[in-house]
Amino acid sequence: MSRVLERTVDFLANRLDRRGFFGKAAVVGSAVVAAPLDFGLKPRSAYAAVCNCNGSRCSCGSLCCDGYTEFCCTLTGANTCPPGTITAGWWKVDGSSFCGGAARYYLDCNAQCGSCGCGANGICSGSCSGTGCGCAKGNCGNRKSGCTRFRYGQCNQHVRCVGPIVCRVVTCKPPWQFDPQCGTSSRTDNATRSHNRACLNEPWGNLDLATSTHRGTVRVRGWTIAQHDYGPTNVRIYVDNKPVADRPASDIRADVWAAYPAFGPRHGFDFEVPAAPGRRMVCAYAVDHRTGRRAFIGFKQPVVQVPDGRIDQMVDMGGGVVRVVGWAVDPTRPGRPPTIRLRAEGQTHVIHAASIDRPDVVRARPGAYLRCGFSYDIQLSPGNRRVCADVQLGDGSWHHFRCREALLMRDPIGRLDTATHLGGGRVRVTGWAIDPPRRDAPAEVVLRVDGVAVATVLANTRRPDVWAVHPGYGPDHGFDTVIDVPNGTHQICVDAVNGGVVTPLRCRNVTVSGA
Repeated sequence: MSRVLERTVDFLANRLDRRGFFGKAAVVGSAVVAAPLDFGLKPRSAYAAVCNCNGSRCSCGSLCCDGYTEFCCTLTGANTCPPGTITAGWWKVDGSSFCGGAARYYLDCNAQCGSCGCGANGICSGSCSGTGCGCAKGNCGNRKSGCTRFRYGQCNQHVRCVGPIVCRVVTCKPPWQFDPQCGTSSRTDNATRSHNRACLNEPWGNLDLATSTHRGTVRVRGWTIAQHDYGPTNVRIYVDNKPVADRPASDIRADVWAAYPAFGPRHGFDFEVPAAPGRRMVCAYAVDHRTGRRAFIGFKQPVVQVPDGRIDQMVDMGGGVVRVVGWAVDPTRPGRPPTIRLRAEGQTHVIHAASIDRPDVVRARPGAYLRCGFSYDIQLSPGNRRVCADVQLGDGSWHHFRCREALLMRDPIGRLDTATHLGGGRVRVTGWAIDPPRRDAPAEVVLRVDGVAVATVLANTRRPDVWAVHPGYGPDHGFDTVIDVPNGTHQICVDAVNGGVVTPLRCRNVTVSGA
């Protein structure tokens, strides 16, 4: 029997043109050891010499029993040799549709033997290498793993002993570009031309981070790898389901290179994409530009914050005092009230930390500090005044937001609302008046009939409607009085008086009869 096997080995080694690490016998040695009669007498590939389900209950028609080993990406998700294995040989398939008609290369990832020895064929047992044998992941629909003791021998020839084949890697690149330890001697086995897995067609990677830059952008960082050609892939970024970027993932990532050395160093990406303030959904896809296939590689939900703020209201409090009300957000120093600066008339009027709770701002801008509101009184000269507010950032710089204008009154204001004939010679006159320099005191109002002063009253009755429009002056600035007017049609006017300065408010005509 041994002579038959030896002749068979010599014959097949020459006929199949397979060069093993230990010569002709080592090339087909494992097939001869596993199934000498089948391999010697049947015109089949040494790689699939027997239908052997390795102790499982799978039928011979299942993938687990077809004699070939499962792809590595089925086991680990990555089309590369897993830790603890080495490439021990390769073969090619011509005319593969998976590589655009070009050659497709299959590499065996064999277990390492450690300190165990091996026989003349250079293959140690699975028990020696710690490699279990069975259907990959225990599924009859997967090919076997850790069962085939075979070596083509073009890779890592300095390693004398290797264990069973754990899985296979597929590439459109020549094996010596995948692993420098592989030689260029070609072996061909077109029987595997149709072998494929979905995981071989999709790129993979990871979205490591997506974080706000406080500039209205999100920084995205990660990596992607194309399973087949090992070249740079594209990364496509979506923000709230809208595409915002599609760029090559070609940055050097030493950590990814160390984990997947066969793929080279350039598979990283690190750039910024625009995003509106608030919580955003950022999704990343790896896109194989050769095949057009894409794979989801991760999502994050960053809270996008930018320095922002607004002056909501400026209230003339009288006496040249303006109350400035608003809010500000400083994302560079989370957990702290923002520092506010107010500027007007070329001067800085206040620098102070915000101290008012603004839940409305927090609802609109998640992540904002609750106590981000402010209300400050500043002294300004009368006239049309422009007030600006800034928020200080963590680096000491100031971020400016929108200014507002306020008209500071100097002269009295008011209105004659009604002049109503009550009967006989009596006319009721109502209205309101405010004297800005004396905001807490009632204004003096002079009533005139046809230009002649007939009465002087104080505007000191309650007028909530006036208070709502001029909240800085209090509620009591109305007047309501009755004057005597002779028969006929007359003009009734109201003037506000401030230090001898008369400010006409308004006039109305009224007709008085004695009936």
